[in-house]
Amino acid sequence: MSRPAPRILGTALLAAALVGGPTVFAQTALAQTALAQTMDGATSAAQAVVYSPAHVEAVLSDALARQITTGRLQMELDNRAVELRAPAGAGSLTVENLYYNPMQGRFAAEMIVADTRPVVRLPVSGRAYGVVQVPVLSRRIAPGDVIGPGDVDWQDVRADLAGSDIAATDAQLIGLTPRRGVPVNQPVRLRDLQSPRVVDKGSLVTITLATENLTLSAQGKALQDGGRGDVIRVINTQSNRILEATVAGPSIVAVAKPGLTAK
Repeated sequence: MSRPAPRILGTALLAAALVGGPTVFAQTALAQTALAQTMDGATSAAQAVVYSPAHVEAVLSDALARQITTGRLQMELDNRAVELRAPAGAGSLTVENLYYNPMQGRFAAEMIVADTRPVVRLPVSGRAYGVVQVPVLSRRIAPGDVIGPGDVDWQDVRADLAGSDIAATDAQLIGLTPRRGVPVNQPVRLRDLQSPRVVDKGSLVTITLATENLTLSAQGKALQDGGRGDVIRVINTQSNRILEATVAGPSIVAVAKPGLTAK
């Protein structure tokens, strides 16, 4: 006795007979096969491992931080929509062949997905550098005006542009005055600042000399303007000798050794 055909196959045969025979049945079978392949593809896509741009940037940042050690790392990918897809079961994302040019702030590397055959890899490139905060002037300060706490703001700059000649703390600005115009919201060069002038050129000053055993003073005349701590030339009005002296306060200068003449 022959076994009855499965219900689905029998239904397909009956439908084929009703609507036109073997040709329609073949088309129905092909449609069922295509649907099954589509479902398999959708399942595989759902199981794929996807590494987002944020994931790529996080792994790259860890690798670049070993080379950029000054300041806070800032990175920009040339392609911000970068994304990696790997088969189900793929391993972690790693960085290989990392190259960094500190002068240009450029990098290039390969992103590698572990445990994939063939290996899933993607070249990436971009800019990366360290960032530090430096004090800047929040408003224009004229030469002669004293910089106060309210005149100072902070701004991010590239660490490699913040050299030793750039003010790094607000204490290096407050209480000083610009020698010349200093741009607003820009790093301030220390050589562009000076102490407020307390001695005017041509004014009378008191020249002092202090040692452990005695203190001497004489009258002099300033040959240069000067702020506190500046070394200026003065002339002793009694001996007519020109001396180098440090400005100690308003109309007061101090010499380190008696008879020290200016060169």
